[in-house]
Amino acid sequence: MKTLIDGRVEWVRYLALKAATFAALLLVTISYATVASAGSWTPLVNRPSVNSIQLMILLTDGSVMVHTFDDGQTWVKLTPDAKGSYINGTWVTLGKMITPRLYFASQILQNGNLWLMGGEYTGPFFDANWGPQAEVYNPLSNSWSEAASYPPQTGCGLVPVTSSVNLTAGSAAIDGIYSTYRVLPGWTVAGAGIPANTTVVEVESPTSVTMSAKATAGGPAVVQFVGEPTSCFGDDPSILVPGGKILAGNLLGPETYLYSISDNAFAPSGTKVYNDSSDEEGWAVLANGQILNYDLFQSIATNTGYAEKYTPATGLWTGISPADGTARGTLPLLSDPEVGYELGPIIRLLDGRVLVIGANQHTALYAPSSNTWAPGPDMRADLTGPGGTIPNALFGADDAAAGILPNGHVFLTADAGPNPISLRARTRAGSASVSLPTTAGLQSTWSVAEADGKNKTIPPGAVIYSVDSPTSITLGTFNSSGNLVTINAQKTQGNIGLVLGGVFGSPTQLFDFDPNAGTMTPIPGPAGSILSSEPAYPTRMLVLPTGQLLLSDSSNQLYVYTADGSAPASLRPAISHVHYTGDGVFILTGTRLNGQSAGASYGDDDQMNENYPIVRLQDPATGNVYYCRSTNWSSVSVGGNQPETVDFTLPSAVTAGSYELTVVGAGIASQAVPIRITADELVEISRASVQLPGASKTLTTAPIKPIRVPTPIHRRN
Repeated sequence: MKTLIDGRVEWVRYLALKAATFAALLLVTISYATVASAGSWTPLVNRPSVNSIQLMILLTDGSVMVHTFDDGQTWVKLTPDAKGSYINGTWVTLGKMITPRLYFASQILQNGNLWLMGGEYTGPFFDANWGPQAEVYNPLSNSWSEAASYPPQTGCGLVPVTSSVNLTAGSAAIDGIYSTYRVLPGWTVAGAGIPANTTVVEVESPTSVTMSAKATAGGPAVVQFVGEPTSCFGDDPSILVPGGKILAGNLLGPETYLYSISDNAFAPSGTKVYNDSSDEEGWAVLANGQILNYDLFQSIATNTGYAEKYTPATGLWTGISPADGTARGTLPLLSDPEVGYELGPIIRLLDGRVLVIGANQHTALYAPSSNTWAPGPDMRADLTGPGGTIPNALFGADDAAAGILPNGHVFLTADAGPNPISLRARTRAGSASVSLPTTAGLQSTWSVAEADGKNKTIPPGAVIYSVDSPTSITLGTFNSSGNLVTINAQKTQGNIGLVLGGVFGSPTQLFDFDPNAGTMTPIPGPAGSILSSEPAYPTRMLVLPTGQLLLSDSSNQLYVYTADGSAPASLRPAISHVHYTGDGVFILTGTRLNGQSAGASYGDDDQMNENYPIVRLQDPATGNVYYCRSTNWSSVSVGGNQPETVDFTLPSAVTAGSYELTVVGAGIASQAVPIRITADELVEISRASVQLPGASKTLTTAPIKPIRVPTPIHRRN
């Protein structure tokens, strides 16, 4: 036993498009460093073997789990080097997830495992089918296991399930299906070798069905099943709440559910105050454990902002909206149909306020202490394209990433989605060239559509292939292989109205929000990134235990930002006691162990909440850093000052001796305190340790071309 000193996260619109004044009431109760973005970007030295990166999640042992757009099933892991550097970290490939999926709910559990559920797209063909399946990853065994799926519901509509299969000519049996989990009798079956109007008669096994007709051909084939499933979840939000439970939203209505981790079961929880589904929304935890939500559809329907919060202790939602008198101030409208009913990240700030980032150019700030809303700064920056620059253009987070640095600044990505450009144009039948009065700000891959919506001159699905001069562009489209090719106008027109760009419009612009100054400043991204040629939705951020910010531009090259400044001592985790309990387990007691926020945020499509304690040791003699595995943290809230505890176990590389111990919550680190590890403790730990099987090393330094992935879609109710 040792004692240290006391007191001390529409239906398909552009499936192929990718790659290319109440402010005074918001009292700031504390002061902290607000050094402007004077830090620097550094690319990671090593890259994983995957082509692209979709989601980054911090495990409780300090390593980073990364999901790929490649197949929606592969995960890789980044581990810092011996000195604790993520920039020089190494990669291994982990066990494959059971269900391929993109854009889903995910949470790190208090046992150190990763839970995830849903998928806007699921299956090997990335069907837009709002999957409800859940599974859990155990880092100790490097294995995935199925978990309870989202509860049954009605109104999911018709969804596709596409699979490679094996057919036998003259047989009604189909086998080799990747999964029959959602397929039901009566669903239609279509594909080469399948007669028209064929349906499923019976689901025989997890990989086979019997059809109502016999196949006319045999061998490998691709078929699509279509029908209405018993439930759907997709990319709705989730969040960890007290009692070992996860609060999950609803794609179709205002109901929410609680998932019990220990019981592996769902139960109904509170119904949202406003008749508003959770689709496209994100949640943030407050200091009192309540969950904040911006009501997207209610706000758009009424043309004014609405919000509410969930209290875990009562399971009730309550309104916090100036529009109906349940809150003070002004809450802006943060989205609209023109930006795809999307919404950006939501992050708690170091001063206790919450920043909600809009899919349009607007942001909002909420002060829980006074129950007051106020408009935040707009996102504006110069929009430069080959044909010139539009100064002070609008940018928005129509699905985008954000992370809060230890100095309190919020870095976020936004794109030109709120900035569609309407121009009169000249076209010629059979020609891909279009003449415009100006091409300033226009970008390759921006959508091109007729202003009247008829698309009799400009083919449906047209985009900008290239910007050729200050007054001309070439039309293009994405072919079935996802490649950008030229396409011709269908009619000659001398004065046709066009709308160019809109939701998910490149480029991605980085912004720095300074909470003390109340400013939103455009800043340059890392040199060599592909941000200038892509929209914001594929980007992701994660706050590392070092306090650095990890940025993904969706390729396999990651970047780390090292900022100036730090959180004040009054907000940093504080360690009061460490106790060895035997069987290799230590208990750490302290305050503010989870940090001040979830660290990084995205919204409904992905969650990477990291408000849990990360424990590390450093050898003062060698400078070597060892991340421990933390579990069983006693609180899931942020920003409190009540005593909290967390268990941790040592990594196998630790030897007996003296170390400096630090605990980190969402990138904010405590002061280091001394700890001595004894040889007797290490003997017990070695008996209890479990090796990670089946992980293979995957390093590459050669650049790998990023792939095209499905654009997030919006389910219109």
